Amino acid sequence: MNTKIKDFDLTYLYEQMKLIFPEKNDCASLVELEETLYELKLFGIKTKKDIKAFLMKHKEWLIEIDQEPMDEYHHRLYRKDLGDEVYFDSINKGYWFCYPAFIRNALEKEFGDEYEKFANARDGI
Repeated sequence: MNTKIKDFDLTYLYEQMKLIFPEKNDCASLVELEETLYELKLFGIKTKKDIKAFLMKHKEWLIEIDQEPMDEYHHRLYRKDLGDEVYFDSINKGYWFCYPAFIRNALEKEFGDEYEKFANARDGI
């Protein structure tokens, strides 16, 4: 059997994100989303079936945390990190996380400390 048929790529990942999550969260570049492709595969999510199941498993929780009110500390942090234009766009449209953040939050929820250690090393923390 040709496993490449079942493997997913950036195009498939993006299509699934658009099908599963709100359009307002489609706010990152494909380059940013592509970074998560490597992370997903590193943590064993390698096929079309895997990615669809993984995203659906965490969908409700991800949408829920995206809609939670942000405390003042995170407002200041996000405004500083994102810049005024993106920050105010997120306020006006009612979202906090773009597709790559959804994926990374789900990876952290699924793999806990193992993913957190990976992410800290990735980010130089």
